[in-house]
Amino acid sequence: MIILINGSFASGKTTTAELLVQHLYHSMLYDPEIVGAGLAAIVKPIETVTDFQDLTAWRPLVVETARVLKQVYGRTLIIPMTLWHRPYFEEITDGLRQIDPHFYHFCLTARKETLLSRLAQRQQEHTEQALIWIQERFDRCLAAFASPGYAVQIPTDEKRPEEIVEEILTQINSSFL
Repeated sequence: MIILINGSFASGKTTTAELLVQHLYHSMLYDPEIVGAGLAAIVKPIETVTDFQDLTAWRPLVVETARVLKQVYGRTLIIPMTLWHRPYFEEITDGLRQIDPHFYHFCLTARKETLLSRLAQRQQEHTEQALIWIQERFDRCLAAFASPGYAVQIPTDEKRPEEIVEEILTQINSSFL
């Protein structure tokens, strides 16, 4: 099984993914941001972008890394990732579905005010430059994630992370009935 936890910055993706790993036996966290950071460092002399998702090799590497992780470790992959650009989203989700037909996509949503408040609480985790970069992308993310193509959407404004995890587990379990 592969579970993609998508959503805007500060929507709770990583927290949700970490909790899911604790609740799902034989699962592991796979963060494609690590792939992006490593790839950006490797190709810096050749290809420079402001967002590693725009690197030519990043999307195929995300899928191939997932394939290798599934093949070698045979575990459920839980993937937190802000993936709002529709062509990138489709390329990656199509690739993940080919790896495992038990593919689930959940998009965590929240009002802009909620996201900005959460981000402000986490300011010490980010550089000022990173915070500006994230804020510049909020509106694009919110607009994209409001579309039906990013279903199943889970509003997180008034929910604790444990409630979000319970909702995801309920939806996954109901698909096996």
